Amino acid sequence: MGFVEERELAERALVVGDRDDDEEPEFPPAAKRFEQAREGLGLTQADVAERWHQPVSMYWDLEFHDSEAFDVISVRDLMCLADILQVSVFHLLFGGEPPSPIPMVSYEEVVRRLRQKMEEKGMSVDEMSEAVGIELREYLEDSDRMSELPISGLRWICRAVDVEWVEVLSSGG
Repeated sequence: MGFVEERELAERALVVGDRDDDEEPEFPPAAKRFEQAREGLGLTQADVAERWHQPVSMYWDLEFHDSEAFDVISVRDLMCLADILQVSVFHLLFGGEPPSPIPMVSYEEVVRRLRQKMEEKGMSVDEMSEAVGIELREYLEDSDRMSELPISGLRWICRAVDVEWVEVLSSGG
């Protein structure tokens, strides 16, 4: 599988996760990629965890569960780990780089679009938060806080404003 197929697999898995039923989502093999990148550098799990400033158990989970990179750790941590492991975020998530450049959308642009959508629809912050499924106030006040969300949470906000979450990843926020 290539980038496009693995990106589609990730999206399907995130949709399954949104449904919150008994179906087990199948994510791209991110856990194996974390392990291979770490081993390629000759690092132990403890080495990576120390550089990441997190407990070894947090890092260990990333090498054990493919879903952890999508629905547990923050986007900021994912980018930090990609730097530590000397690979791109796209390599960790999808096994390589996109076949063509991905547009870049900043957190600031996502917030601008949220505000615009609220204004167009006459929605309060609370109403928009309810529609999105995430309390938005803190992100509207400081767009960089979106980097604290896992991909699954970032995706919910991006969907509300017709932005692909991968475009936010490509911009680095």
